[in-house]
Amino acid sequence: MRTDATSSAWSQEVSPRVRGLFLKNLGEFQTELARIMAGFVPALVVWRQRKELPALIFRSMRRVQDLRQRSRELNVSLEEMHFSMHIAGRELLEILCHAPTPADLLQGGMIQVHSVLINAIEDYLKVNEGIYDLPSVALLEADRDEMKAQVAWAQIALSELAEVGVKPDENFVCRIKTLCADLPAKLREHSIRGGVPVKLGRRIGVLPFADAKLPLGFHHLEFGPEPLPKASVYIDRARYHAINFLQEVQAADSCASMLFEAPDMPWNFFFDLSRHMWDEARHAMFGEVKLQELGINACDAGLSTKAYAMRQTLMPLDRYAALSTQEADAFPGKHAGLKDSVAHNDSLSAKAWSYDIADETQHLRFGTKWIPVMIETISEPRSYEQVKDDACNWRVSVLAEVYKPAAATLR
Repeated sequence: MRTDATSSAWSQEVSPRVRGLFLKNLGEFQTELARIMAGFVPALVVWRQRKELPALIFRSMRRVQDLRQRSRELNVSLEEMHFSMHIAGRELLEILCHAPTPADLLQGGMIQVHSVLINAIEDYLKVNEGIYDLPSVALLEADRDEMKAQVAWAQIALSELAEVGVKPDENFVCRIKTLCADLPAKLREHSIRGGVPVKLGRRIGVLPFADAKLPLGFHHLEFGPEPLPKASVYIDRARYHAINFLQEVQAADSCASMLFEAPDMPWNFFFDLSRHMWDEARHAMFGEVKLQELGINACDAGLSTKAYAMRQTLMPLDRYAALSTQEADAFPGKHAGLKDSVAHNDSLSAKAWSYDIADETQHLRFGTKWIPVMIETISEPRSYEQVKDDACNWRVSVLAEVYKPAAATLR
């Protein structure tokens, strides 16, 4: 006959809610890890890594989305608001923000931490094998496999950084390894709910970066691409627009830094912002592909970081408004570019314009949805319309003045 204590322990052992707590804590930890990874995107000096890491971060957030849904199915109380300071492994995450270089972050955060999370998932699956928790299995396996793929990506990235003399600091990586030791237990046991939200832009360790790094080998376009002459032929316009698409890496960088810096918001905000970041990285690649077709190397075409640096002077609310509300102003030019490319049978540019229009329409929806929420969340005294007007005025009176002659087209 079981004692009361034995019965209590047994009920905990078989409780679906106990299982769901692991999924919840895992998802919250991975959310914060993804946000820190995003914070380092503007510091990546290898162009391949700068283009690809935003996609990996979004894929991580997609896996977290699945874990959150499954947690709800297991009757775990899951708040819409993401409280960044009250999740399992907080100390470890904060130390990662002090990574001396991106190499340290990749070795400590994407290889060491992911390896621990992979083992924690595999241990969970061993204990919970069978038909009972089967709906969780595919989701956890997908999360595990994604992290394995990212570990492989990080190993290649580290070899690329080593070639340019950037290597992890052994002491920093050792510290991360030590802090990882009890992470699996924390993911199983952590149960603090809610907390006081972060209402200001985050500043932790070396994050955020005031300016973005120019990728190695790239020509520096301090003031952006040269303007088009008044009388231009189509090939000139196609080249000009391709170079401007390439500059959208700055928008990806701004979204990445914003993803780290933003105050506590509903979790779906961070998911949408991670998608916005990846979209802008893809748009930069639209330009790179078109330049290749024209026989132009992206490095020779060049990049600027001025728009990113100027946006970094804004608080998160105003920066997000500057990123999202300006999309509406750009649509007439985008549709004109699409018509021009179709008229000249330029299928590559036409696809770029078409998908750019579709993506930016979604980004405008994101801004319309989340700016009012952020205003309320941080107790901002200005109205939605005032914040939008301030963003428009900033672009005209500040960004345009320091980013001549291309400020009207750069984002």
